[in-house]
Amino acid sequence: MDILTNRLTNIKKQLNPDKVWKAVFSKSDVQDYVINKLLQDNQLRKSLTGLNQPIRDLQTGSTTYAVLTEILSGGRKKAGDPYNLFDTGDFYNSMLLILGNSFFEIKADPIKENANLYTKYGEEIVWLTDDSKNKLTERLVEEYRIELRDLLLYD
Repeated sequence: MDILTNRLTNIKKQLNPDKVWKAVFSKSDVQDYVINKLLQDNQLRKSLTGLNQPIRDLQTGSTTYAVLTEILSGGRKKAGDPYNLFDTGDFYNSMLLILGNSFFEIKADPIKENANLYTKYGEEIVWLTDDSKNKLTERLVEEYRIELRDLLLYD
């Protein structure tokens, strides 16, 4: 009986919501999914902010690259194409998940040459859309299921 009591006591200690949260979000594949799949692939490459609006230059109101940008980029960016904020890859590569107690933030280095991408396009460029949040919720249900199963079986 003591073995069972000890086992249940250990399980109870492990079933701390903050511990489970951090265990799930500390997984590199979960962080990769949030940053690479949801934010970069499903939003930025489609020119969407976290408000599900086109990425817009807050000063000019433009949502597309200009002819000058096409010339300066050597044709990598075409005039009239929507902004995707990918040039050298430095901004995308700087993105990381910062974990708090039951929340996370996506941080990135917005400084590019002599411009701040957050000032130019708004901080919403690193927010998740409602659609991305829904996809993340679906993924988290499975991740939590795995984490709880492991806690119960392999304490």
